Amino acid sequence: MSRKVIVTGIGLVTAIGQDKATTWENLLQGKSGIERSPIPDRIRARTNSKREQSGCLEIPAAWVDRKISAEPRAQRFMRQAVKEAIADAGLDLPLPNCGVAIGSSRGCQRELEQFNQFLKGNWQGEPPPWDSFLNLLPSAISAAIASDLKTESAVLAPMAACATANWAIAQAYELIQTGQCDMAIAGTTDAAITELSIAGFQQLGVLAKTGAYPFSIEREGLVLGEGAAALVLESSESALKRGSRHCYGQILGFGLTNDACHPTSPSDDYQAATQAVQSCLQRAGLSPQDVGYINAHGTATKLNDAHEAELIGRIFSDSTYVSGTKGATGHALGATGMMEAAFCLLALRDRLLPPCVGLQTPAFDLNLIASPKESPLETTLSFSFGFGGQNAVVAFGRS
Repeated sequence: MSRKVIVTGIGLVTAIGQDKATTWENLLQGKSGIERSPIPDRIRARTNSKREQSGCLEIPAAWVDRKISAEPRAQRFMRQAVKEAIADAGLDLPLPNCGVAIGSSRGCQRELEQFNQFLKGNWQGEPPPWDSFLNLLPSAISAAIASDLKTESAVLAPMAACATANWAIAQAYELIQTGQCDMAIAGTTDAAITELSIAGFQQLGVLAKTGAYPFSIEREGLVLGEGAAALVLESSESALKRGSRHCYGQILGFGLTNDACHPTSPSDDYQAATQAVQSCLQRAGLSPQDVGYINAHGTATKLNDAHEAELIGRIFSDSTYVSGTKGATGHALGATGMMEAAFCLLALRDRLLPPCVGLQTPAFDLNLIASPKESPLETTLSFSFGFGGQNAVVAFGRS
């Protein structure tokens, strides 16, 4: 059975807006949610790094709590994004037959670190509820959303590092394609601007000092971000039957592979990443020439941007437009890919390509978008690559 799967709702919580409309408007204006934040002294001392890391950059700390909340931060982000996506799709609760594919790269890591500080006697504030250890289960956030929806359908919790979002979209798509449900929520969330994350990325030497500059000669590293995004996927028959208000686009296909090479670095031969792209194109019935726009992973690190630019150059023509949007949102790890999927869908709706925020002097021979560009857009690709060699590509098209 082959079913047309479309997207009827979008919800966004990002550094440049706590809803879809604000985020999209600010992205098109080239705004960035990045602010300077020094590396805490105790992290600098403990990592004993010889690298000249004077600081990292992160999303403004407007949402930072002074005590442990009963509900994890990443879960709160996800709830907000799902609520908007459902309202955007014109749906009402309960949704007993709605599938759920909601994942996270780090889950409730922030709360785990806080809980550890509490157990060591280093926590200043109210003690956490003792049942909060349940929030640390990898499936906790997807289960919480399923409870909100009152769904009795399949509930999945994908985890694939920074490729988690495209895995979630693929899983939600397959739930509908295989007839297990007519509708599914695909979402990802992360709130991992924590001491452990900062220390880890500092040790890898990939934190930026002054900003995120994807695909630029000046690029110097990634910027940690946080937030959430959610999509409502439906069979076209379901959307038509209930009189859906609008359709952002169609899921055309996906490609998922693994380098099986290195915990943090991409493979030098691009073989698995190339296969992910080719598999996605094949499933979607597309040729490289059919793709009008690629939202690139674009972490702004020296190595990853170079590898991704080489991959794009090998497969696509010089006319294919490319931008990376982490210069606006920061790298929200597992959450970023769903934000970028939403940007692809909004670009299809408006036929307006978002800029490569943070682009300075282009370092590669790519058709990079410096400012918003009108385009008779029909198809887009979203690239996500993650630690552990995860490669995930999703194709979207106008419906």
